[in-house]
Amino acid sequence: MYRKEYLEKKSMFDGLIVENVIDGNVAESKLNEIIEKFDAIEDNKELKNILESKKQDFFKNGVFIKAPAGKKYETPFELNYDKNYDNNELNDNNLIVAEANSELNLVVDYKNNDKEVVHKGLNRILVKENAVVNFIKVQRLNDKSQNYDANLSIVENSGKINWISIELGAKETTASNFNLLESERSQADIKTIYFGDGERKLDLNYTVQHFGRHSKSDIESRGVLKDKAQKVFRGNLHFKKEAKEADGSEKEHVLLMDKTVESDSIPALFTEEDNVQGEHAVSAGQIDENSLFYLMSRGFTEVEAKKLLVEAAFNPIFDQIPLNDLKGSVMNEVKRKLE
Repeated sequence: MYRKEYLEKKSMFDGLIVENVIDGNVAESKLNEIIEKFDAIEDNKELKNILESKKQDFFKNGVFIKAPAGKKYETPFELNYDKNYDNNELNDNNLIVAEANSELNLVVDYKNNDKEVVHKGLNRILVKENAVVNFIKVQRLNDKSQNYDANLSIVENSGKINWISIELGAKETTASNFNLLESERSQADIKTIYFGDGERKLDLNYTVQHFGRHSKSDIESRGVLKDKAQKVFRGNLHFKKEAKEADGSEKEHVLLMDKTVESDSIPALFTEEDNVQGEHAVSAGQIDENSLFYLMSRGFTEVEAKKLLVEAAFNPIFDQIPLNDLKGSVMNEVKRKLE
């Protein structure tokens, strides 16, 4: 179990409720009421298994965060999971609620030292009417560790969830991101960066279900693969009946640094409604030789030139990280992997 040091910072956020469930004051019946909304989600068997396996775990080491109605927090609230693991395991189970017209910025950072760790995580976010949640997840566990996490949101009328997911570490990663746009004009914006090197394996699954009229989603993935890394990317857009004039898009851009990498992309669109707009696109290729030659002709070494080109590819997502120290350390991590 994580040791709760991060709870000491909650005094900086007036009115924000942050409680470790095992010793908090939130009624279990109220928490169960929220959890049941997620349990009712109809999706694949794998997601159901994750929810069921983590259900009781929440009442052992879960963290509950709630932004009161109308409160807007510009300063990001940070959950830093970087020490104090029991039995080589890190199990986190976070339940987040943004009440009507609130705004909340959250940053979750998973990292460790030389110790081998198995991370099993679950983040559930309920975004109520006209609320906004910006959620940034950085995963940079060491190369001996394993990472399994699920991230879910339910978005109500005119609410918006913005996800940024950065996958840089762990020997094996299986990460899913599921969003239910429940009501009219609800929105989900999912952006991810991944870097696969060595023999790293990544299995990334992103799903948006459109139920609301005029709902909108955007899935954007940018990645780099080198050495013998393997990656599977699955993007799924579901337009349900009555989701009239919903709009969804998904796209992936991946740079293949070596011929020995394996990259599979499986975008899919499903629709039960005629009056919707959906699109998907995938691009995969090596670094542009002309750009590489131009930079090297200006005095950069080949490694330096590749760093600049990769950084340029990632910058549209990097620029949305609100913490400069975190942004800098993440960028340095990418550069180190390119050397």
